[in-house]
Amino acid sequence: MLRQQVRSFHATARKLNFAKMSIVGRIGSEFTQHTSQNDVKFVRYSIASQPRRDGQTNWFNVTVFNEAQMNFLQQYVRKGALVYIEADASNYNFEREDGSKGYSLSLVQRDFNLLKNGKTDEPTSE
Repeated sequence: MLRQQVRSFHATARKLNFAKMSIVGRIGSEFTQHTSQNDVKFVRYSIASQPRRDGQTNWFNVTVFNEAQMNFLQQYVRKGALVYIEADASNYNFEREDGSKGYSLSLVQRDFNLLKNGKTDEPTSE
């Protein structure tokens, strides 16, 4: 006898809708630590990615809330480091003071891999 399988959907399935980005690029700014009004600490930085050698450089602003990742970034990763990140992505619309509309892409880092660290600022002794 054949049994028919029926997949039931639950109301919580809507929570699984998300957008995610993977970026390979270089750290383009210093790491800046902030604290929200709710006393939540986070770090912001930018990453530059160039898909082709002769192509345009794309800049992305990334926010990190994971404390272990924040500590690692601030202690060991230097500007110019080649990294791979995975981030949750969200688009936001806003209105500027002049009335024009703007759009912003928000990236919240979820995973981070250091591929090659940036050069040190310290001069080498000869």
